[in-house]
Amino acid sequence: MFETGIIYKIIGIAIASILMIFLGRADKRQRLSTGNKLIFQILISLIVIYSGVKIEFLRDPSSTGEYLYLNFFSIPLTLIWIVSITNSIGQVDEFGDITPYIVFIASLTFLVVSFLQRQGLILAEILSLILAAVSFLFIKYIPKEKLSSYYMSFGFVLAIIAIVGVSKSTAALTLFIPLLILGVPIIDSSYSIVAAYARSENIGDHSSFPESRLRQKLQSYGFSPQGANIIIISSSLYLSLSALIISVYQNIYLLMALLAGGSLVFELIKKQVQSGEIIIGEDSSANRVKLFQIGIDRIDNQSVINKIEEFISSQRTHPYLIVTPDTLAILRARKDSEYYEILKSADLVTPDGAGILWAALTLRQPLIERVTGIDIINKVCQLAVQKGYSLYLLGSYPGIAKEAALNLTRCYPGLKIVGSHHGYFDSRVKENIATNKEEAEIIREINEKRPDILLVGMGVPKQEKWIANNLEKLNVSVCMGVGGSFDVLSGRIPRAPLWMQRHGMEWVYRLIKQPKRIFRVLALFYFIWLVIVGKIIITLKNN
Repeated sequence: MFETGIIYKIIGIAIASILMIFLGRADKRQRLSTGNKLIFQILISLIVIYSGVKIEFLRDPSSTGEYLYLNFFSIPLTLIWIVSITNSIGQVDEFGDITPYIVFIASLTFLVVSFLQRQGLILAEILSLILAAVSFLFIKYIPKEKLSSYYMSFGFVLAIIAIVGVSKSTAALTLFIPLLILGVPIIDSSYSIVAAYARSENIGDHSSFPESRLRQKLQSYGFSPQGANIIIISSSLYLSLSALIISVYQNIYLLMALLAGGSLVFELIKKQVQSGEIIIGEDSSANRVKLFQIGIDRIDNQSVINKIEEFISSQRTHPYLIVTPDTLAILRARKDSEYYEILKSADLVTPDGAGILWAALTLRQPLIERVTGIDIINKVCQLAVQKGYSLYLLGSYPGIAKEAALNLTRCYPGLKIVGSHHGYFDSRVKENIATNKEEAEIIREINEKRPDILLVGMGVPKQEKWIANNLEKLNVSVCMGVGGSFDVLSGRIPRAPLWMQRHGMEWVYRLIKQPKRIFRVLALFYFIWLVIVGKIIITLKNN
């Protein structure tokens, strides 16, 4: 059974906790002044102090590990600790709708730390378990408007747990553990008091300490109210995990590294929130999704063909430009300003990449379907047979475009391909004047044969830059970059099985066939990381 001393402590804690609940309810109804509330809190705290709950010694954090007995300072220090934590948790809320979450995290952390340190602190463990269960019930079942009158008692019990729990441990760094676990409410209340004095506010007019300003400060950085809540809860969780680590490894340098790492991560997140970068957006007038500021048309395969037919029928003086960027192209556009401007000015930008569709869906701006360059080519060939349109194929290794043209004419009888040429020529352009005779001859040949559609397969971004630099000189209706499609159409490189295409796994197949593409796959993981970070930032910035 429990010793007599433990029984006195349990009775004292139970009586004081009930009184603190009554004080919280009275404060909610009548808005007690700060002075009166502090007096009642001190009197209630004295009950548990004289039942035997107090900070009697501190452990020297140095390697000697000597005890520092407080003697006459024991009661004043215990009062300061209990009242401070009580008001940190019970602060007038703005901060209140997430207080049960912070209490739940803190009480569970105290419980785990007590187990890890194996000190046999039964009272602390029981209190931690009870408070964790109560705070969970509040989170799950109690309406938020009925919670705030209990926050003061929550803070009071947490302060008691810290005294009868980890502060009694013989571990060298236990002085830091309760400060870490309760770090967020302590920082919040401290900052709120300082901010109130800095603004010459009369704290006595408030029911307790000033309103929580931590959320206000986070919102001033650009976080939404919900985003500020997430940051506060995440910070509380991180500090609690740090407390668990320190309770096991007992290393001051590790503690400093954890705090520095957490601060660095917050600064990086804050910088992203403040940057104003458009991660995902919508251009309603153009029916486009803007992914990392790059516009992508909300369009399906059939609509692309309809658009191409409109482009050819319009008889515009200069060609229309169609771009089919994949995931890697989006990454390239973030660093290549010239390529970015080409994408921005293109007449049609289709999502050629399962990663783009996944990103848009993840960021809650879904696209209709994947529209690949090779799928467009096949549908264009069908359209060309029906309407009598002609094509010219430019790009890839010598002979590849010609083989692709032959295969296409076999697949689509009546298809008119007026010419083809490889893409291995000097394509340098200075002041829009070709410096290579072969290139000039190719442009002359294209213009003489007057194809309706020019397909350029030189790889991204070379093909788009070549088209953009020669757009005014080309006598065609539509120009489109098609990447490595000629290699597939020629039969040199097989396309992935249909089931892999449907499940967005074509990149896996291509990696198996071309292991040298491993660096591109690594870039895909970087893209995934950017999207995940983008999702986090959007959540933190938007309501």
